[in-house]
Amino acid sequence: MAGYSKYGQFDTPIQTEGDTGFVRMNTRLRPDQLKPTDVAYSSNGRMDVDGAWQVRNGIDSFGPTLTANTESIRLLATPTWKLYSGAVSISSATRSNATVTVDTATSHGYSNNTLVYITGLTGTVNPNGNRLITFVNSTQFTFTITGATGSETYTGTGTSNPAQLSATSVTGVFGSCVFSNPNTANDNYILLATNLNVQAINLSTGAATTIAYPSGLTIASNVEMLQAFDKVFIFRNGQQPFEWNGSFSGTPAFTLVIGGTYAVSAYIDNSNNTVVADGVATVTTVSNHGLSIGDKIYVVDKGAGSLIEQGDGYTIATIPTLTSFTFFTQTPDDATHKAVYSVRQSQSLGLMHMPAPAWGVHHQRRLWLPYVYEPGGSSGSPTYTARNILDEIVASDILNSDTYDRIQSQYRISGGTADSLVAVEPFAEDNLLVFMRHAIHLIKGISGSLLDTSVNLITKEVGCLARKSIVQIGNQVLFLSDNGVYAAAFGDLYNLRGAGVPLSEPINSIVSRINRNYAQNSVAAYYNNRYYIAVPLDDSIKNNTLLVYNLLNQGWESVDTTGQSAWSIDYLHVSDTGGFSKLYVVGGSGSIHIIDSRQDGSDRLTLYAGIDAVIYPVSSYVKTRQYTMGTLERKKYRSYELQIESSESEASNATISFESENLDTEETLGTVYELLGNANLPVGEDASLRGRIGNKRGYAGQLTITPTVGRPKVRAVTVSAAITNLGLTQAT
Repeated sequence: MAGYSKYGQFDTPIQTEGDTGFVRMNTRLRPDQLKPTDVAYSSNGRMDVDGAWQVRNGIDSFGPTLTANTESIRLLATPTWKLYSGAVSISSATRSNATVTVDTATSHGYSNNTLVYITGLTGTVNPNGNRLITFVNSTQFTFTITGATGSETYTGTGTSNPAQLSATSVTGVFGSCVFSNPNTANDNYILLATNLNVQAINLSTGAATTIAYPSGLTIASNVEMLQAFDKVFIFRNGQQPFEWNGSFSGTPAFTLVIGGTYAVSAYIDNSNNTVVADGVATVTTVSNHGLSIGDKIYVVDKGAGSLIEQGDGYTIATIPTLTSFTFFTQTPDDATHKAVYSVRQSQSLGLMHMPAPAWGVHHQRRLWLPYVYEPGGSSGSPTYTARNILDEIVASDILNSDTYDRIQSQYRISGGTADSLVAVEPFAEDNLLVFMRHAIHLIKGISGSLLDTSVNLITKEVGCLARKSIVQIGNQVLFLSDNGVYAAAFGDLYNLRGAGVPLSEPINSIVSRINRNYAQNSVAAYYNNRYYIAVPLDDSIKNNTLLVYNLLNQGWESVDTTGQSAWSIDYLHVSDTGGFSKLYVVGGSGSIHIIDSRQDGSDRLTLYAGIDAVIYPVSSYVKTRQYTMGTLERKKYRSYELQIESSESEASNATISFESENLDTEETLGTVYELLGNANLPVGEDASLRGRIGNKRGYAGQLTITPTVGRPKVRAVTVSAAITNLGLTQAT
């Protein structure tokens, strides 16, 4: 190719600039300020270590919907569903195979892709119930009945109505967690806390098991779930928590945790209550002792036996009956005799049961909970009184989720300053990070006696905005703050420091679009060397967008969306399935999806409970940086070259467009299909494509590649231009 477009006094050299790879996205700087391998924007793309940009793998629906009928919806969780008032009479309804066409007597007023409740129609295949409609015109809409064949005309006096709920149906998911069955290998579940029960979804088979709530109780607001001590807890923020023993045998069900005022047991001192044989002490009591496996029991008077008085006490090993328990002891055998026992006594304000927290964390064999409510009342009628203190946490006894010491295990983190507790995060074995709304603290030395711990202020420059955005990755903890995503590193001399610049600074223009009224619901996970954080962008009140940070490239690589208004990301879970880790999304309607699961460029989404999954194409594009040829002069952009490759499963096509700045122009240059002589790029093939830009004038220019077929991989781009203003006079 010639190096000049003409020869003479003011020769015009042809300059070439481009990128041989793509690593990260930067939307804060101007496109002409970006470094090589930076892109100005990446939508639904991935930039792997080979330096290529490619359309992300599709999202795939997984597991059963909450119920088999279409009455299972959660209106509040999906505010984009339009609520209509009044019934609209149906003048006719016919079915051709799976498609039902409905004509209304008057304008129905419905919009496309919303739920409508059909009632009063009679036919061979029942069309009634909540249906996801497709708008045809103001008096006609259609919907599908999966698997229906043949045709028919429906009879009866039909009406279409707003989507409706059934009082006996599941109306959505209010909490979720991963459960690993400790009794079987690779047997993991996602637990969904619905309004009526918990559904345990087996991640290997997709089968659902129902786990009942305590008799007569349901859930009507968001809860938090946690697996610890071979149990699963449901924290209900000011209400008595639930717990489940983790067993699927029989009829699995949650029970209420112990509530009411903590009753310190009287001494166990009945006659002939103890026998020691082969290192096992068996103690019988007159009445129900109320103890649990893992509780501590202390010998006050060993009597005629050889047990050790006081000391560290003994840990209860088994509970054979309600009036007996055992523990292990390295003392000689003793015949039946009387010994006097007591549970641990508080040294200060007394012990208490679990204080009805909103959430909890398990670390160093203890539960760490926000201490917002004071438990009281009786075991049969517990009460929880708000303390109006929002900066305290309390820890359970070791391996005992029912016992908490009000003084020895309690921490008031901010000392009454204007701050509130957001989260607690286990960190570096013996430490606990405490995230306040405007500060970060560190509790050291929690593995032993809590009397030896210390609380240190890490920083008052930044706090945490969303508890479930906190993810620990190596020596860093990532979290969402008011100023964006930060990373706190465990640096030299184990001295935790808050980073001065947000990790999200390169995409600050996107982070600034987060809806601050609902940002506290953001969730995050670490998967496949990436930090995924789901946030509500713009006017959305639910998490509708994934921001993806690539730890290997040390940069943000994509803004992931589905383009569907009903899509929501309420929970992110990483769990092993068949030896492979996967990233699961749980939505408010009870749907479960797997991120980056499909090999094609389509998402298969279940947006409404009871409605089958639908295929939606992934809409993606990458916008390169602006190429200036290293000069401020105006150029004539002549041509471009694109290195592109198809995936191993699909042929590819993409639209190529060019934007210039000063003069500002935007023009579609063509497609891969056209450049290949009216053919898509075949499966697994690569190509070097050249095309003309047409001497578009401007100071800077950039390319946008928008895939339309498959998942093409963009490996490199270059553009060539001629400098047009070589004189000393002003350009016009």
